[in-house]
Amino acid sequence: MITPTTDSQHTEPTSGKRAIIAFDAFVDGAVQAARGRVPETPAVTPSHPLLNGVPYSVFRREVDIDTRREIGAFFSGGETAAALVRLLSGRIADDGLVLDPTCGIGDLLLARAAELPIKDTLEATVAAWGERLAGFDTRSDLVRLCKARLCLLARARGGFTDEIDPLLAFPLIEEGDMMAASSDALLARAGAILFNPPFGKTTWPQKLNWAAGEINAAAIFLDRLTQAVGSETPIAAVLPEVLRCGSRYQRFRAALTARGYTGSFKVEGRFDAWTDVDVFTTLLVRTSAPKALWRSDFADSGPTIDDLYEVRVGTVVPHRDPKTGPSRPYICAKTTPAWSGAFKPEAQRPYAGRVFSPPFVAIRRTSSPSDKFRAVATVVTGTEPIAVENHLLVALPRDGTLRACKVLVKALRAERTNSRLNDLMRCRHLTTGAIKTLPWVGPQ
Repeated sequence: MITPTTDSQHTEPTSGKRAIIAFDAFVDGAVQAARGRVPETPAVTPSHPLLNGVPYSVFRREVDIDTRREIGAFFSGGETAAALVRLLSGRIADDGLVLDPTCGIGDLLLARAAELPIKDTLEATVAAWGERLAGFDTRSDLVRLCKARLCLLARARGGFTDEIDPLLAFPLIEEGDMMAASSDALLARAGAILFNPPFGKTTWPQKLNWAAGEINAAAIFLDRLTQAVGSETPIAAVLPEVLRCGSRYQRFRAALTARGYTGSFKVEGRFDAWTDVDVFTTLLVRTSAPKALWRSDFADSGPTIDDLYEVRVGTVVPHRDPKTGPSRPYICAKTTPAWSGAFKPEAQRPYAGRVFSPPFVAIRRTSSPSDKFRAVATVVTGTEPIAVENHLLVALPRDGTLRACKVLVKALRAERTNSRLNDLMRCRHLTTGAIKTLPWVGPQ
């Protein structure tokens, strides 16, 4: 868990270093349990609370949501961690070094440690694991908890009862920032990467060739990672859907492809019950002939909506654009009905920008994978050019006919379209790219 920041030293925001007494006490208790100085009832087993959901639960309880968002502290959990480790199967030697550059409480490293062999003693086991596990985190309390949990896992797997100091174990798991130059050597040394970066937006002070302004932190971290690791190093990652299908990140995806990266993906849905972000898992590897990154198989053949319709974003930004220019018929997401076959707007608005001549199809941009219909649409008619709010997409039939508009609305309402859109993207806003590349499923 690392936080993008705005200074050259990449220091963590002050709020991320708040003294959280209750959580500190919890970490101290975990360290003592891992040491072997606290009588354990029941004995340490793989189902021990500290090895499962309790650390994240305590962190959520003691650290307010704003701070968690600011520092990117949303941890992987057992199922996601196991899925990422499975992606590395057969791609790393048993003694290879696996690194988590944003390790947090250690869920990903624990999943890897669950596959590592046990030695005759606790000390020997921890020493062997310490040569094969590495990680960074900017918070020292999380690094301590990560080490304690790894020692507890070794106890649970080997049935060991001897004493050990977890804070002296795992020398390659350290307080640090993967974005800093000091992490270069360890990143380059890693044989494989397990990766769950922050998902929030940030403004990055350094120039990026693929974006500017507010950027999803996961893209910044992945950009850094793909330039720092070795050419043969696979990256198993859980990432926000916007990186896979957001139109704003098209240049980012192209940059990774240009570096030789390719990768399949699996849509995972919402990250967890407390994090309202849809994610996917992926294994990124370099190849001599990379394909377009994270592209759905549905988009690989046959005609698309773009072949038959010109798809645009509405141009009116209601609270920013001045009410000047000629009075125009005006539609917005709130007032445009769903699935109408002939909606003629009555609302008017002065507007001097680009307008759209009917007939066309208006599609609501706000769209969740949990919605019954992903692309809620309506046919817009009339005799005058219409101003369209930017929360709507506009699909203009290339043949200019009302019939083509009605055919598209029917196609967008079909269940097969919902399924294909959910495969193409699970972001909360539809993009022109998603609609354009949607395979055409209506009458030809």
